[in-house]
Amino acid sequence: MKILNLKKIKTLTTETTTMLDEQKTTLEHIDGLVEIAEYMQDEEFTVALTTIAKIILKPDIPMNVATLEIVRLQAIASKMSLRATWMANVDKSNRGKKNLYYTAAESINNLVSALKYITR
Repeated sequence: MKILNLKKIKTLTTETTTMLDEQKTTLEHIDGLVEIAEYMQDEEFTVALTTIAKIILKPDIPMNVATLEIVRLQAIASKMSLRATWMANVDKSNRGKKNLYYTAAESINNLVSALKYITR
């Protein structure tokens, strides 16, 4: 039983590492996104940046993918907005990240609006 669990853990670790490598590769195609992702050190932020990079590289998004991305990106934008507000009012230690969270939330909301438009 323990061997099976270790195999599952190793598989999940490999899949996660592969996914992170894929995200970094996608981000490298768009100038400056890797640096932002590394600075923020936030998994959802990196996921949003990766999605943005994918849309820039291939803007022809299938309808079913767009609907899923709308929900996911909107949730990420909400998290970023809440995080920025937290950093503005409670944890005032990192002004740079706070401003990036505000900007990202607004930009992602704009992207979500565009995705909603193409699903109509």
